[in-house]
Amino acid sequence: MDEIPEATPTKRTAAARVLALLGAFSRGGGTLNLSEISRYADLSLTTTHRLVKEVLDWGGLEQDCDGRYRLGRKILDLASASTDALRLREKVLPHLVDLHRYTGLTVHLAARDGKDVVYLEALRAHPNYTGENKIGGRMRLHATATGLVLLAHSAADVVDEYVREPMKVYTPKTIGDEQTLRQNINIVRRQGFAIGSQFVTMRAGSIAAPIVNAEGVVDAAVGVVYILDEHEPNRLADHVRAAANRMSRALAEKPAPLDPRTIAFNRRHAGL
Repeated sequence: MDEIPEATPTKRTAAARVLALLGAFSRGGGTLNLSEISRYADLSLTTTHRLVKEVLDWGGLEQDCDGRYRLGRKILDLASASTDALRLREKVLPHLVDLHRYTGLTVHLAARDGKDVVYLEALRAHPNYTGENKIGGRMRLHATATGLVLLAHSAADVVDEYVREPMKVYTPKTIGDEQTLRQNINIVRRQGFAIGSQFVTMRAGSIAAPIVNAEGVVDAAVGVVYILDEHEPNRLADHVRAAANRMSRALAEKPAPLDPRTIAFNRRHAGL
């Protein structure tokens, strides 16, 4: 019987290496250094350095003041161009801007991606802000007010799966165990919003409320970051909830039918 030769490892194409590089960011909590990208993508440091520079120049990555990298705005725009995420952002952005102008604080639009909060839009109080809640940034669900809102409106099996894994603790105030997380989820369900005080930094907290889509499902949340000694979170909560309600109504609105003359014009110019 003839022996079957062992398969020769296939060398990855240039495209495969770039995709592996981008895929590394699904494992790093939003930001990675070169060594982490190299390890997660299974690339040499030399190749990683070259590819990172190319993707950075193209706009697919951003670099923060600590030299760490995150996915850039261009990647998020491409990812959302043919999905509901783009329509969601378009519908709620005017209300997000209004909330930002009224409070003068950092506001953001967030959705759940697995066990993470991913930020779809962010309007910041300071242009040099480099926190995780910038566009494309990620945080674990238990560590943010938006994450608590999204967990509170997730199926029971999603919550059960989440609490089985260790929870990263950033400060003494970060939720770090199943009992505390479930208690907070129940509070969010009861009061209709979440307050996360000092979860990530001892200087600030966040407030979030659910956004209901046209099907009556909560798959996004709006949040505001406040400074502990300067703002009263319970007062801000009313404004965040009101903004979330306006966003929910905007998502429920059906688009107005096109004027027949517009349809005829489009057909003529499309050669139909």
